[in-house]
Amino acid sequence: MPLITIFGADINSLYWASPIFSGSGGSNVNNIIFNGPQEAVFGNGSAGSNTCIYTYSNNTTVAGTNLTYNATYIAASGNSTIGVFGGGNGISTTSIYTYSNNTTKVGTNLTHSGWAMAGVGNSFLGVFGGGGNTSNINYLSDTTIYNYSSNVTSVGTNLTYPSNGPAAAGTSSIGVFGSGWNYSTAVYTTNIYTYSNNSVIVGTNLTFATGDFTATGNSNIGVFAQNTTCIYTYSSNTTTGGPNLTYSAGYGPGSAGNSTIGVFGGGSGAVSTTNIYTYANNTTAAGTNLTYGSYGLAATSSYNPGVNC
Repeated sequence: MPLITIFGADINSLYWASPIFSGSGGSNVNNIIFNGPQEAVFGNGSAGSNTCIYTYSNNTTVAGTNLTYNATYIAASGNSTIGVFGGGNGISTTSIYTYSNNTTKVGTNLTHSGWAMAGVGNSFLGVFGGGGNTSNINYLSDTTIYNYSSNVTSVGTNLTYPSNGPAAAGTSSIGVFGSGWNYSTAVYTTNIYTYSNNSVIVGTNLTFATGDFTATGNSNIGVFAQNTTCIYTYSSNTTTGGPNLTYSAGYGPGSAGNSTIGVFGGGSGAVSTTNIYTYANNTTAAGTNLTYGSYGLAATSSYNPGVNC
Protein backbone atom coordinates (compact mmCIF):
# COMPACT_ATOMS: atom_id res chain seq x y z
CA MET A 1 0.00 0.00 0.00
CA PRO A 2 1.45 3.42 -0.83
CA LEU A 3 2.60 5.81 1.84
CA ILE A 4 -0.03 8.44 2.64
CA THR A 5 1.56 11.81 3.34
CA ILE A 6 -0.50 14.40 5.18
CA PHE A 7 0.89 17.87 4.45
CA GLY A 8 0.61 20.52 7.12
CA ALA A 9 1.49 24.18 6.92
CA ASP A 10 5.13 23.52 7.79
CA ILE A 11 7.08 21.02 5.72
CA ASN A 12 9.36 20.49 8.72
CA SER A 13 6.51 18.81 10.58
CA LEU A 14 5.13 16.36 8.05
CA TYR A 15 3.40 13.37 9.58
CA TRP A 16 3.71 9.89 8.16
CA ALA A 17 0.59 7.71 8.15
CA SER A 18 1.29 4.09 9.03
CA PRO A 19 0.47 1.62 6.25
CA ILE A 20 -2.23 -1.00 6.75
CA PHE A 21 -1.10 -4.60 6.42
CA SER A 22 -3.33 -7.48 5.40
CA GLY A 23 -2.91 -11.18 4.90
CA SER A 24 -1.29 -13.83 7.06
CA GLY A 25 2.28 -12.93 6.26
CA GLY A 26 2.49 -10.25 8.91
CA SER A 27 5.05 -7.50 8.88
CA ASN A 28 8.35 -6.61 10.48
CA VAL A 29 7.97 -3.67 12.85
CA ASN A 30 11.03 -2.03 11.32
CA ASN A 31 9.07 -1.41 8.12
CA ILE A 32 6.18 0.43 9.80
CA ILE A 33 6.35 4.18 9.23
CA PHE A 34 6.79 6.36 12.31
CA ASN A 35 3.53 8.28 12.72
CA GLY A 36 4.83 11.45 14.34
CA PRO A 37 6.73 14.68 13.76
CA GLN A 38 10.04 14.50 11.97
CA GLU A 39 12.86 14.42 14.47
CA ALA A 40 16.56 13.81 14.84
CA VAL A 41 18.02 11.60 17.54
CA PHE A 42 21.54 12.47 18.69
CA GLY A 43 23.22 9.71 20.65
CA ASN A 44 26.28 8.47 22.49
CA GLY A 45 29.68 10.17 22.52
CA SER A 46 31.99 11.38 25.25
CA ALA A 47 29.17 12.05 27.74
CA GLY A 48 27.91 8.47 27.88
CA SER A 49 25.03 6.56 26.29
CA ASN A 50 22.67 9.57 26.40
CA THR A 51 20.35 10.53 23.57
CA CYS A 52 18.62 13.79 22.69
CA ILE A 53 15.55 14.19 20.48
CA TYR A 54 15.53 17.32 18.28
CA THR A 55 12.13 18.16 16.75
CA TYR A 56 12.59 20.14 13.53
CA SER A 57 9.23 21.89 13.43
CA ASN A 58 9.66 23.83 16.69
CA ASN A 59 13.38 23.52 17.41
CA THR A 60 12.84 21.83 20.75
CA THR A 61 15.04 19.25 22.44
CA VAL A 62 14.21 16.63 25.05
CA ALA A 63 16.21 13.77 26.51
CA GLY A 64 15.62 10.41 24.86
CA THR A 65 16.21 6.86 26.05
CA ASN A 66 19.82 5.84 26.61
CA LEU A 67 21.42 3.59 24.04
CA THR A 68 22.33 0.03 25.01
CA TYR A 69 26.06 0.74 24.94
CA ASN A 70 28.42 3.67 25.26
CA ALA A 71 31.16 4.58 22.79
CA THR A 72 32.83 7.69 21.41
CA TYR A 73 33.24 8.47 17.70
CA ILE A 74 30.33 6.33 16.58
CA ALA A 75 28.26 6.33 13.38
CA ALA A 76 24.52 6.17 12.70
CA SER A 77 22.03 5.52 9.94
CA GLY A 78 18.30 4.89 9.89
CA ASN A 79 14.93 5.01 8.21
CA SER A 80 11.50 6.43 9.13
CA THR A 81 11.07 3.96 11.97
CA ILE A 82 14.44 3.21 13.53
CA GLY A 83 17.92 4.60 13.89
CA VAL A 84 20.92 2.30 14.13
CA PHE A 85 23.93 3.54 16.09
CA GLY A 86 27.09 1.51 15.57
CA GLY A 87 30.82 1.16 16.16
CA GLY A 88 33.06 3.57 18.01
CA ASN A 89 35.86 2.79 20.47
CA GLY A 90 37.16 0.12 18.08
CA ILE A 91 34.09 -2.12 18.48
CA SER A 92 31.34 -3.45 16.20
CA THR A 93 28.39 -3.14 18.62
CA THR A 94 25.09 -1.57 17.52
CA SER A 95 22.01 -0.20 19.23
CA ILE A 96 18.57 0.26 17.64
CA TYR A 97 16.47 3.31 18.55
CA THR A 98 12.73 3.07 17.76
CA TYR A 99 11.26 6.55 17.25
CA SER A 100 7.60 5.77 17.92
CA ASN A 101 8.07 4.69 21.56
CA ASN A 102 11.59 5.92 22.31
CA THR A 103 12.90 2.46 23.10
CA THR A 104 16.35 1.01 22.50
CA LYS A 105 17.54 -2.53 22.04
CA VAL A 106 20.73 -4.34 21.08
CA GLY A 107 21.26 -4.67 17.34
CA THR A 108 23.40 -7.01 15.27
CA ASN A 109 27.15 -6.41 15.31
CA LEU A 110 28.71 -4.80 12.27
CA THR A 111 31.01 -6.95 10.17
CA HIS A 112 33.96 -4.69 10.94
CA SER A 113 35.05 -2.86 14.07
CA GLY A 114 36.36 0.66 14.27
CA TRP A 115 36.51 4.17 15.56
CA ALA A 116 35.02 7.06 13.62
CA MET A 117 33.16 5.29 10.82
CA ALA A 118 30.52 7.11 8.79
CA GLY A 119 26.96 5.91 8.24
CA VAL A 120 24.45 6.57 5.46
CA GLY A 121 21.53 4.69 3.91
CA ASN A 122 18.01 4.58 2.52
CA SER A 123 14.72 3.18 3.84
CA PHE A 124 15.93 -0.42 3.57
CA LEU A 125 19.58 -0.49 4.54
CA GLY A 126 22.41 1.45 6.11
CA VAL A 127 26.04 1.40 5.02
CA PHE A 128 28.71 1.90 7.68
CA GLY A 129 32.12 2.63 6.18
CA GLY A 130 35.71 3.50 6.96
CA GLY A 131 37.09 4.05 10.46
CA GLY A 132 40.16 3.05 12.42
CA ASN A 133 40.77 -0.42 13.79
CA THR A 134 40.90 -1.47 17.45
CA SER A 135 44.26 0.18 18.01
CA ASN A 136 43.18 3.21 15.96
CA ILE A 137 46.39 2.83 13.96
CA ASN A 138 45.33 1.03 10.79
CA TYR A 139 42.76 2.97 8.79
CA LEU A 140 40.00 1.07 7.05
CA SER A 141 38.17 1.04 3.73
CA ASP A 142 35.74 -1.68 4.90
CA THR A 143 31.97 -1.27 4.75
CA THR A 144 29.12 -3.08 6.49
CA ILE A 145 25.57 -3.28 5.15
CA TYR A 146 22.86 -3.22 7.84
CA ASN A 147 19.45 -4.52 6.70
CA TYR A 148 16.84 -2.77 8.85
CA SER A 149 13.95 -5.21 8.36
CA SER A 150 15.91 -8.33 9.29
CA ASN A 151 18.63 -6.85 11.50
CA VAL A 152 21.17 -8.78 9.44
CA THR A 153 24.60 -7.40 8.61
CA SER A 154 26.77 -8.33 5.64
CA VAL A 155 30.07 -7.25 4.16
CA GLY A 156 29.78 -4.43 1.66
CA THR A 157 32.13 -3.25 -1.08
CA ASN A 158 35.29 -1.55 0.14
CA LEU A 159 35.73 2.16 -0.36
CA THR A 160 38.51 3.13 -2.76
CA TYR A 161 40.59 4.68 0.02
CA PRO A 162 41.17 3.99 3.73
CA SER A 163 39.81 6.71 5.97
CA ASN A 164 39.48 7.35 9.69
CA GLY A 165 36.76 9.87 10.52
CA PRO A 166 35.00 10.31 7.16
CA ALA A 167 31.49 11.74 6.90
CA ALA A 168 28.60 10.61 4.69
CA ALA A 169 25.29 11.82 3.25
CA GLY A 170 23.12 10.55 0.44
CA THR A 171 19.84 9.91 -1.35
CA SER A 172 17.57 6.88 -1.68
CA SER A 173 19.97 5.37 -4.24
CA ILE A 174 23.50 6.50 -3.31
CA GLY A 175 25.63 7.42 -0.34
CA VAL A 176 28.58 9.81 -0.62
CA PHE A 177 31.49 9.19 1.75
CA GLY A 178 33.95 12.05 1.99
CA SER A 179 37.33 13.05 3.39
CA GLY A 180 38.76 11.72 6.67
CA TRP A 181 42.25 10.95 7.83
CA ASN A 182 44.41 8.79 5.58
CA TYR A 183 47.00 8.18 8.27
CA SER A 184 48.68 11.53 9.00
CA THR A 185 47.00 13.37 6.13
CA ALA A 186 43.41 14.53 5.68
CA VAL A 187 42.17 13.89 2.15
CA TYR A 188 39.64 15.64 -0.11
CA THR A 189 38.53 12.34 -1.68
CA THR A 190 34.91 11.20 -1.97
CA ASN A 191 33.36 7.85 -2.87
CA ILE A 192 29.88 7.21 -4.26
CA TYR A 193 28.31 4.00 -2.93
CA THR A 194 25.37 2.73 -5.03
CA TYR A 195 23.01 0.66 -2.88
CA SER A 196 21.36 -1.35 -5.64
CA ASN A 197 24.53 -3.12 -6.79
CA ASN A 198 26.98 -2.37 -3.98
CA SER A 199 29.36 -0.60 -6.32
CA VAL A 200 31.81 2.12 -5.35
CA ILE A 201 33.27 4.81 -7.59
CA VAL A 202 35.32 7.91 -6.94
CA GLY A 203 33.30 11.13 -6.63
CA THR A 204 34.27 14.79 -6.80
CA ASN A 205 36.69 16.07 -4.16
CA LEU A 206 35.32 18.13 -1.29
CA THR A 207 36.36 21.77 -1.01
CA PHE A 208 38.19 21.09 2.25
CA ALA A 209 39.95 18.14 3.86
CA THR A 210 39.51 17.07 7.46
CA GLY A 211 38.48 14.15 9.65
CA ASP A 212 36.14 13.40 12.55
CA PHE A 213 33.46 15.65 11.06
CA THR A 214 29.86 15.13 9.93
CA ALA A 215 27.38 15.43 7.07
CA THR A 216 23.65 15.50 6.41
CA GLY A 217 21.42 16.54 3.52
CA ASN A 218 18.24 16.09 1.53
CA SER A 219 17.53 14.40 -1.80
CA ASN A 220 19.41 17.09 -3.74
CA ILE A 221 22.49 18.01 -1.74
CA GLY A 222 24.71 16.80 1.06
CA VAL A 223 26.30 19.29 3.44
CA PHE A 224 29.66 18.24 4.88
CA ALA A 225 30.67 20.32 7.88
CA GLN A 226 33.10 20.88 10.69
CA ASN A 227 33.54 24.63 11.10
CA THR A 228 33.21 25.45 7.42
CA THR A 229 30.90 23.57 5.03
CA CYS A 230 30.99 21.96 1.61
CA ILE A 231 27.89 21.38 -0.52
CA TYR A 232 27.82 18.21 -2.63
CA THR A 233 25.21 18.29 -5.42
CA TYR A 234 24.29 14.69 -6.23
CA SER A 235 22.86 15.19 -9.73
CA SER A 236 26.00 16.80 -11.12
CA ASN A 237 28.63 15.44 -8.72
CA THR A 238 29.86 18.97 -8.09
CA THR A 239 31.07 20.56 -4.87
CA THR A 240 31.03 24.17 -3.70
CA GLY A 241 32.00 25.90 -0.49
CA GLY A 242 29.12 26.74 1.81
CA PRO A 243 28.75 29.16 4.74
CA ASN A 244 30.48 28.60 8.07
CA LEU A 245 28.50 27.10 10.93
CA THR A 246 27.47 29.50 13.68
CA TYR A 247 29.91 27.82 16.09
CA SER A 248 33.24 26.02 15.84
CA ALA A 249 32.15 22.38 15.92
CA GLY A 250 35.72 21.09 15.78
CA TYR A 251 36.12 17.34 16.07
CA GLY A 252 33.31 14.89 16.62
CA PRO A 253 30.01 16.72 15.95
CA GLY A 254 26.91 14.86 14.76
CA SER A 255 24.17 15.85 12.32
CA ALA A 256 20.79 14.86 10.91
CA GLY A 257 18.09 16.61 8.94
CA ASN A 258 14.93 16.55 6.87
CA SER A 259 14.03 17.88 3.42
CA THR A 260 14.54 21.54 4.34
CA ILE A 261 17.05 21.80 7.18
CA GLY A 262 20.05 20.04 8.65
CA VAL A 263 20.89 20.21 12.35
CA PHE A 264 24.55 20.05 13.39
CA GLY A 265 25.29 19.55 17.09
CA GLY A 266 27.99 18.89 19.66
CA GLY A 267 31.70 18.65 18.97
CA SER A 268 35.04 19.70 20.46
CA GLY A 269 34.94 20.66 24.11
CA ALA A 270 31.87 18.46 24.63
CA VAL A 271 29.54 21.33 23.74
CA SER A 272 25.76 21.08 23.43
CA THR A 273 25.54 23.84 20.81
CA THR A 274 23.58 23.30 17.58
CA ASN A 275 23.38 24.97 14.18
CA ILE A 276 20.48 24.92 11.71
CA TYR A 277 21.46 24.80 8.03
CA THR A 278 18.69 25.78 5.59
CA TYR A 279 19.29 24.06 2.25
CA ALA A 280 17.19 26.35 0.05
CA ASN A 281 19.25 29.46 0.65
CA ASN A 282 22.43 28.03 2.21
CA THR A 283 22.09 29.98 5.44
CA THR A 284 23.02 28.99 8.98
CA ALA A 285 21.41 29.98 12.28
CA ALA A 286 21.82 28.98 15.91
CA GLY A 287 19.58 26.14 17.01
CA THR A 288 18.42 24.94 20.42
CA ASN A 289 21.09 23.33 22.60
CA LEU A 290 21.10 19.58 22.96
CA THR A 291 20.17 18.19 26.36
CA TYR A 292 23.77 17.06 26.89
CA GLY A 293 27.19 18.15 25.71
CA SER A 294 29.38 15.69 23.86
CA TYR A 295 31.95 15.09 21.15
CA GLY A 296 32.17 11.89 19.12
CA LEU A 297 28.38 11.57 18.95
CA ALA A 298 26.21 10.64 15.95
CA ALA A 299 22.67 11.37 14.84
CA THR A 300 19.94 9.79 12.75
CA SER A 301 16.58 11.05 11.51
CA SER A 302 13.02 9.90 10.94
CA TYR A 303 13.27 11.59 7.54
CA ASN A 304 14.74 9.64 4.60
CA PRO A 305 16.31 11.66 1.75
CA GLY A 306 14.67 10.86 -1.55
CA VAL A 307 11.98 8.78 0.17
CA ASN A 308 10.27 11.10 2.66
CA CYS A 309 10.41 14.38 0.78
